[in-house]
Amino acid sequence: MEYNQHSNCRKVKTVLKRSYILIGLACLLLGCTRGQAVTEMEPTEVPVMQTQAAPEQSTPEPRTVELTVDVSLVPTAEPLSTPEPTLEPAPEPTSTPVPRLGVLDGKFADKFVEGTPVLTENSYQSDRVAIFISRVVDDSKTLTNHTFNYFVADVYFQNMEDLRSAPAKSWDKIWTNDWLVDVAKKENAIFAVSGDFTLSRKVGLVIRNGEQLQAEHDEKRDVAVIYTDGRMETYLASEVPVEQILGDETVWQILGFGPELLDANGQPKTVFNDPNQVGHDNIRNAVGYYEPGHYCFVYVPYYKTRDRYTCIDMEGLSQLMHQLGCTRAYNLDGGATAGMFFNGKLVSDKGLGQSRQIHDFYYIPKM
Repeated sequence: MEYNQHSNCRKVKTVLKRSYILIGLACLLLGCTRGQAVTEMEPTEVPVMQTQAAPEQSTPEPRTVELTVDVSLVPTAEPLSTPEPTLEPAPEPTSTPVPRLGVLDGKFADKFVEGTPVLTENSYQSDRVAIFISRVVDDSKTLTNHTFNYFVADVYFQNMEDLRSAPAKSWDKIWTNDWLVDVAKKENAIFAVSGDFTLSRKVGLVIRNGEQLQAEHDEKRDVAVIYTDGRMETYLASEVPVEQILGDETVWQILGFGPELLDANGQPKTVFNDPNQVGHDNIRNAVGYYEPGHYCFVYVPYYKTRDRYTCIDMEGLSQLMHQLGCTRAYNLDGGATAGMFFNGKLVSDKGLGQSRQIHDFYYIPKM
């Protein structure tokens, strides 16, 4: 009996279990939610996944999606067109330096010749120096009270080092003299004039060819200085800037006979520093200066009149140098020592040339 009761109970439970299963399946088929179908069972609560409603069957509208892009990570696209070439800035124009054509700086170019020097009876032209010698007869009687003649050498230098100085024999021996013709030939000179007997005096500023030979100024004597840049300056005896001159590396020659022939404005003088007392009528050698690189050398020999030989005094020489257009002028040793040499012989008139030997001279070598 007890067995039957248990058997019946199992049967009832089985039927009920099957009924619940059928009911659950029915609910699922009818669209019931799981929660509704098993409410009575009070199952452990489980989170329900929410689902979106099914979209309508109409054509979906295109959606605009906004994207935020870090442009720093996106490579820049190359332009399709040909890019403009990058132009480098043009360099600043550099001015081409104009070559300095000697101390004349390009002036008087027609006076010079390239290649082989050209020599005539009274001229010499190379690419460095040009010499033109003229004989002038002055019968105006404005500079003297008589007719006289003179020779003027118009000289153009590209390099002032071509105006050289040399002793007759030695700078060390004062009384060592020789004839201008002989010493000029020895030095292969094309042109020469007698110098200033400088070393016959124990005191005086002496620089020759850039070399200092004496450094004590004679306070009675005017000085002329020729510089390598082509200039010539003359200084009164009382105004010579000794230290400045001796410390200047561009000093090429110091002339020491004198006197100065033109004043600071290039005008003739009537009063001179004349420690040699040579202001009277006499044979003359002088050097004149026009501008850097352009010089003249003047030789005034005796001129024979009917009853005597005549010449010119210092005041007349000053006026002559001004008349020639010089801005500076300086007297060299004159008298019987004075002379001018060109191309192997003395420049003179009727054999009345130099009659005394010289100690030193200025010359221009053949090129």
